[in-house]
Amino acid sequence: MAGVLEPGDRVVVTEDTVTRGSSLLEAANVVREVGAEVVGVVAVVDRGGTCASLLEPEGIPFFPLVTAPDLGFAYEGA
Repeated sequence: MAGVLEPGDRVVVTEDTVTRGSSLLEAANVVREVGAEVVGVVAVVDRGGTCASLLEPEGIPFFPLVTAPDLGFAYEGA
């Protein structure tokens, strides 16, 4: 994170690669604890295929730029 979060800030959490998504959910919860709003999560590569389903119940949209299958690989753990 860059800068200081303030209550009411709108935040996009970003990650280079994601497998399960648990660390992104943890980061989103920290952002929420200070009263900021997580408006989405962006990952450059989704290699696990489970992040979207982990974040969905929390109301957090997930936007991978590419997925493992886009790159010709199976999702990890699949």
